[in-house]
Formats: sequence, C-alpha cells, structure tokens
Amino acid sequence: MKRRIAWNAPRTACAAVCLAGSFAFVQPSQAAEYGLGTYLLGLSIPMSGFTPPPGFYLSDTAYAYQGAASGSVRFPFGRVLAAQIKEDFLFDISTMTWITDVKILGGNLGFAATIPFPIGTERTSVGATFTSPTGNMVSGSLTQSTFGIGDMAVAGLVGWHDGNSHWNVAVTGTIPTGIYDPTSISFLGLHRPSVDVRGAYTYLDPQTGLEISAAVGTTFNYINTATNYQSGNELHFEWDVNEHFASGFSLGVGGYVYDQVTGDGGSGDRIGPFEGRVVAVGPLVGYTFKFMEIIPVQLNARWFHEFDVRNRVTGNSIFGTISVPLLNINLPPALAAKY
Repeated sequence: MKRRIAWNAPRTACAAVCLAGSFAFVQPSQAAEYGLGTYLLGLSIPMSGFTPPPGFYLSDTAYAYQGAASGSVRFPFGRVLAAQIKEDFLFDISTMTWITDVKILGGNLGFAATIPFPIGTERTSVGATFTSPTGNMVSGSLTQSTFGIGDMAVAGLVGWHDGNSHWNVAVTGTIPTGIYDPTSISFLGLHRPSVDVRGAYTYLDPQTGLEISAAVGTTFNYINTATNYQSGNELHFEWDVNEHFASGFSLGVGGYVYDQVTGDGGSGDRIGPFEGRVVAVGPLVGYTFKFMEIIPVQLNARWFHEFDVRNRVTGNSIFGTISVPLLNINLPPALAAKY
C-alpha cells in the first residue's frame, strides 16, 4: 500500500537549508594547508539537489567535530609543521537563502550567504615534535584555543524540477574573514579565498517518501598570502538515502568522499604535495512540524564517522539543524483573512 507524503513548507525549508548550508565553511581535516578545506562536507545532506520555491529561508546549525592523527604524518599548520594532532571544533552556522522568481534556462535563480557573526571555538593540540615559527625543532606538546568568527561564504545557484527529479548547480566563493594567525596552531579561518563549483541531484517520490540524493563538486583554492602556501584543488562527493514518513519523521543514511586531486605547492610548502583523502558514513534523522500551526519548522541531525584516511585527521562530525522559511509562510485561511 502506497503512502502519500505531502511535500509541504517544512520540507522545502529543509531543502533550502541543506542547499545553502553546503556552500562553504572551514571543514576540519581535509589535507591541503592545515589539513582543512573550505567546503563543509555533510552539511548539504539530505535533499542536496532540491531547490525550494521562491522565498527567503533561514537556518541555524550547531556543528561539532573531534578528530586526531598519529605522529607518523606532519601537517602544515601555517608556519608550523606539527605532528600527533588533536582537533576539536564547535561552531554555530547561520545561513540565509533567497530563491527568486527569475528564470535561467528554465531554472530558478537563487543566492545564499553564510554570515560570520555566529561564535565558534577551536582547540588544537600537537605532540611529539613540531617546527616553531623560527624554524627550530621543539620537543614536547603544545595546546592552543581560539574563540571568534569563521570565514564567510556567498553563493549563486540555479535549480530545476521535472517530476520526481530535482537538480541544481551552485558556485560559491569563500571570503577569509575568520580569526587567523599564521604563527598559531589554533584558528577559525584559513586565510585563503576559494571558489567551489557543485552540481547536485535529488530523486524524491512523494507517494512512498523515498529520497535519493547525490552531489559532486570541486574546490579551487587560492594561495595563502600570509604563508605563501598554495593548497591543491579538492574533489568532494556526498550522498544520502532517506525515507520521509507521513508523521513528519525521516530516517536514512548518508556519507561523503573527499579526495585532493592536485598537490600543494608555493614557496611556503615544506612537505610536498600532501594530497589527502577521506570517506565517511553515518545515520540521519529528521522531524518537521508547524509552530503555532503557522510557522513550518524542520529539525535534522546527522552523524558521520570517517575512515579510509590519508594525510588528514580522522574523526566524527555531528550536525544539528533547525530551519524556517521567512517571507513565504502560508497562513491558515482564517488567519490569512485577518492580515
């Protein structure tokens, strides 16, 4: 027996959040300089290919990451070469998305911005030996913490629909506005601009609630002028299989694959290409409801465990997202008549 799933405002709000949230942010542990990339893997899951109806959407995501790497690999931490790394990230990420009525090749044009006013913390520890900013080899350990804002991102996108198929393309620019010090091992920004080009597809059957999504993209990094370190280009792939129930709950599984496709370089590179790789998988859970029977709200949580790692920290990511539409809320007829 088929179960018809109403595709209502809460789920379209979720799609906007997933779409915009994938645009950019410092992502722990992806090779390149600091072992990090600007594209935040896992934030666009689920519904990565779905573009919501025209309107404004706001999301807020609590993001936590904890990872470690053994002393067998040295990481380029700005002007420091560090080994035996431990990283802890805790961030609040706010994203505003605007989907317009403007059509480009039949698809809706949209814009998004990840605003850096949320406060975040990052704590890094290194052990064994590391190279100090003066070039001296120092034994022992070092721990530093940073509190402040991260890098900002802005994006443009176009999204299409055809029956149960939905897809979009997005171009995102990362602006290095985060807290940064090339002599510190703790930071909230990477001090390197980047451009990410991504395409995503979602199959959604409203009769059964089955959703299958996939997204692939490439991040093109510019040089860090503070360290003269040129990070290579990075390929990322994300996916999920999710079941949306008539009760408002959803359950599924998803993951990502990351691979640095060109080596690092520049006069500040002291370790060679340092090309990294990672694979991750984990469960998804969501719930949609209407606050005061008026405002659609979508909650979503994801956990990803990383494995098959090369030249990066290995860890776990946790996302908790709440999202709401702003100027396109459909009021009940009785209330709509009053406004």
